[in-house]
Amino acid sequence: MRHGTLGAGAPALPGPSPVKEDGKPTAARPGDEDDGLSSVNEVLQRAAATLLGRLSPLVDRALARLRTEVVHYASPLLAPPDVAQSTHVALEIAVGSLASPERFGESGERAWAVGRKRAAQGIPLLAVMQAYRIGASVIWDGLVETVLEESPADAQLMVYAAHDFWRWVERDMNLLKESHRERTLGLPPDDGRRLLPALKALLRGHSDPLDLSGAAVILELPLTARYAVIRLSGPEAVRPFEAAVREEVAGIQLNWCPYTDGQVVVALLRDRTLEQLRDVVPLGPGVRGGLSPVVDGLAQLRRARDLAELALGISRRDGELAALEDRMSAGFVLSRPDLATELITRILGKVMELDAPDRRLLMETLEVWLDCQGSAGRAGELLYCHRNTVLNRLRRLERLTGLLLDRPRDLVDLALALDAYRLHGDGR
Repeated sequence: MRHGTLGAGAPALPGPSPVKEDGKPTAARPGDEDDGLSSVNEVLQRAAATLLGRLSPLVDRALARLRTEVVHYASPLLAPPDVAQSTHVALEIAVGSLASPERFGESGERAWAVGRKRAAQGIPLLAVMQAYRIGASVIWDGLVETVLEESPADAQLMVYAAHDFWRWVERDMNLLKESHRERTLGLPPDDGRRLLPALKALLRGHSDPLDLSGAAVILELPLTARYAVIRLSGPEAVRPFEAAVREEVAGIQLNWCPYTDGQVVVALLRDRTLEQLRDVVPLGPGVRGGLSPVVDGLAQLRRARDLAELALGISRRDGELAALEDRMSAGFVLSRPDLATELITRILGKVMELDAPDRRLLMETLEVWLDCQGSAGRAGELLYCHRNTVLNRLRRLERLTGLLLDRPRDLVDLALALDAYRLHGDGR
């Protein structure tokens, strides 16, 4: 079974749907100007729940129309042998998906599976699409009839529900068409030409629940799971072709997406950690990388990509995969270059007046000393000088800045100023 869209939210509401970060629509509060939107969902779900108990007549109506309106299905020789059973299953899943928000994604998975199956049976795509639209039409007629019978006062809301319903049908038909095409052309399930557009859409921030659930089916990714994004940059990171690549490494699924000057990697972590992810994505010469924090769903991949881009900006050297979680302060500094400039001027004003070699020596000494957890001895070993030399340089820095490294607030200011110097000064 495909991971797909299980756990996706209810159908999108008319117009731009308000969504949470998990990709599910938010419910409007009573009294809000959007209160009618919530009522549309409720009416649609109640009607679908009632319709589930009346499924047999619905299946009979759909089969009768299939056998009279679709030439391929009208012929006993051409029609698929399981058409009756398949129609019953398809309608049950579709109506159940409308009745229960937690089942919303099942219809997309079913559409994908049907497209592949019918292509393997040699049934033309046009016939399959006609059959699917007939099934949708029968369901819609059943929903309208149910509302008119059970709650006629709500009938006017079905005008708005029609927008949601047919957008949902369009999503499933697009999935059916894509899977039929994929199977007909003999494309492998992980063909990069198919995966790339869906990956790029998610990384651009498509947050509509229907778009998210459709992409989840195509990519065979769970809508809600632990993800992280890596941004790689450098000539050696550029792939020469426009296709995505998927691979499994040490329990982590990596989805490689070509980017303008490198790669973006969407990692499905499952139960793995960011450290384990860093171990399976080694960076070669001339490549720098930025690693986002963990996010909990496909709806947050745009945010994760932005954070990975920020982490890339704080990478100090080629071959380094910088994790934003390890250098949050640098991330703050990088995201506000105007404040970083102010910080450099206010804290490091006199330091910046020194000759470049002298200035860089002091700032490098501070950086190494901080990396060594304040140990002058270890810092001296890395800088190839005596510990007293390290201390003398730090005291000189204190005199120039008027700050003391043994005062916590002063130390924070100097550490932030160092990040600003590295990222926005001449320390890169």
